[in-house]
Amino acid sequence: MMVANNFIRILILSFLFLSTIQCGSSAAGETKIGTTQDSYQCIPCGSDCDKETFSKPGTCSHCQMQLVKSSTINFKTVQPADLCNYIQTHPEVVLLDVRTKEEFEGKRKPDFGTLKNAINVPIQELEERMAELAPYKEKEVIVYCSHSHRSPRASYILTQNGFTNITNMAGGMSVLKDRSCVKE
Repeated sequence: MMVANNFIRILILSFLFLSTIQCGSSAAGETKIGTTQDSYQCIPCGSDCDKETFSKPGTCSHCQMQLVKSSTINFKTVQPADLCNYIQTHPEVVLLDVRTKEEFEGKRKPDFGTLKNAINVPIQELEERMAELAPYKEKEVIVYCSHSHRSPRASYILTQNGFTNITNMAGGMSVLKDRSCVKE
């Protein structure tokens, strides 16, 4: 009987140990967890890995972005289907296009168009041109790009530089169907 009890204990401990290993870990050696308290996420890059959480800082194994505290990712998202109507009902909103100058001007194929009255500051120049955007720190800013891979990162950078009302356009210009807010 004692041997059987010890065997069951060993079996249970082995199961618990294997369950812990199976929880999942990234190439950075980070354990995925389900809470946001003291959790980390990759600097938003627009990929599915943006939703994964980890227990400590490091590097995202999927996109190689730095892992930052989840609590520092503070921006909203607007869906493309709602964008043109939102802009129409909120005429004071600032539109920030973080694509390259060529994309912004429609000189690169495919040409997804540009939102009316948008400002162009390419993501590659965003940090060095932050002073140009300072007048908009307290205004609502909608950030967009072509596929929503650059704009989440730009949204994060803006919030880390004191911008208080940032919204990222999900999907980017490539999925915008309502063209009423696009320059002709």
